[in-house]
Amino acid sequence: MKFSYSAIWDDTVALIRAHGSLIAALAGVFIFLPSLLLAYLLPQPVATEPGQLIALMSEYLRANWMWLLLENLLNMIGAIAILRLALHEGSSTVAGVIGAAFALLPFYFLASLLSSILIGIGFALLIVPGLYLVGRLTPLGAVIVAEDRRNPIDALRRSFEVTKGRGWAIFGLVLVVAIAGIIVTVVINNLFGALFLIVAGKDLGLFLTLVLASATGAAFVALLATLYAAIYRNVAGGSSAKVFQ
Repeated sequence: MKFSYSAIWDDTVALIRAHGSLIAALAGVFIFLPSLLLAYLLPQPVATEPGQLIALMSEYLRANWMWLLLENLLNMIGAIAILRLALHEGSSTVAGVIGAAFALLPFYFLASLLSSILIGIGFALLIVPGLYLVGRLTPLGAVIVAEDRRNPIDALRRSFEVTKGRGWAIFGLVLVVAIAGIIVTVVINNLFGALFLIVAGKDLGLFLTLVLASATGAAFVALLATLYAAIYRNVAGGSSAKVFQ
């Protein structure tokens, strides 16, 4: 199938329209709430001098790594559940997709870890190889979920297989969507954050700003997960009407 940005975006929109309420519920529980709780209960340090930032962040990570790992795992469960919802017909209940997500979490985590190592090595080799690997490994999570591949090495191999000749095209699409999403979330957070501070005062305004930032962040992650599902459907030979069993 031809790799078409417009077709993939149309498929992404169609998936969101078809499963919007369930995607919102999953993103709310597994992405929004963990992000909000972590930001409120364990706020990141603010450096008064530029030289302090690295030291402060290093100490923050050492002190809170368990909670950060837990948040990351919950986010992964949410992403897997959204992929499951998008890629498997009949996965129409929250309980069903959450159960499947928990079953796949260990394999998804290991594959993501291996993927991060490969991409990190690629970035260490003059950056360009890392960017290319991002494109080749973008559908990795969707491969695991759609094809129930529980061997991380096999999932990596399959991701390279379905993205052959399309690595840069996939990277370009993800980059465009990511840049657009970041711009939109930054504008919304800054605009309404300032409004909250003016209308609600400092304490309540800051809390409302955290809520908004967590909500826009969760929406962005859910959008990317749905986009990755649509990319997989395209490169693996599917279409907006095709569902992988």
